[in-house]
Amino acid sequence: MSELLARAGGLTPQAYAYGTVFTRESVRLRQQEGFARTARDLETSLIQVAAGQANSGGFGAPTDLGGLVTAGQALAGTLRQAQAAGRMVVEANPVMLAARPELDVLLEPGDLIVIPKRPNEVTVVGAVLNAGSLQFRSGWRAADYVRAAGGTQRFADASRAFVVLPNGQSAPAGISGWQAGGPPVPPGSLVVVPQDPSPFETRGLIRDLTAILSQVTVSSAALAVIAREVR
Repeated sequence: MSELLARAGGLTPQAYAYGTVFTRESVRLRQQEGFARTARDLETSLIQVAAGQANSGGFGAPTDLGGLVTAGQALAGTLRQAQAAGRMVVEANPVMLAARPELDVLLEPGDLIVIPKRPNEVTVVGAVLNAGSLQFRSGWRAADYVRAAGGTQRFADASRAFVVLPNGQSAPAGISGWQAGGPPVPPGSLVVVPQDPSPFETRGLIRDLTAILSQVTVSSAALAVIAREVR
């Protein structure tokens, strides 16, 4: 990585190394296979739930089971249509690479490196009243940005909210009442507040909806940065 950056003339003063998007085809294929595998597992769970409830006479009304199946099928379809970005978290700051050579990734043919300009916004999506991008404020935490987006919706699962950091990593947002509001959010981050999945989890239908949402969101965020910078 350091050798390629040097050949390209180094970073400009406007470069945001922390927001570097690094994609690799072999990683993309594994991520795409993971999406498909999760969709298959979800559909298998749907069949098991439907069969079990049909035999036991569970759920208060037939529409309860129908609603679960419909929601699960929609999620499986979303996973199959999601486009994996193949993003890897890498260090692209030449100063850091010089100080810590073990972080200097060995490149492969076909790798794509996009180093964006420093953004000035933080985006809040999911179960909030007014999703969108907000101006970055130094020292603000995820809870501050969620409040500025109107707060959470009635069925939001604040305890599972997470932040997609500019480098592609994800971290708990810490916005629920018993949490401390999370660490300060850097510019270019994405705050995601999921819907409460407990009605599905109590029936074993979805093992970890937040993990699935995180994978798709990271890929979507990476693809958005690539599309914006190559235009």
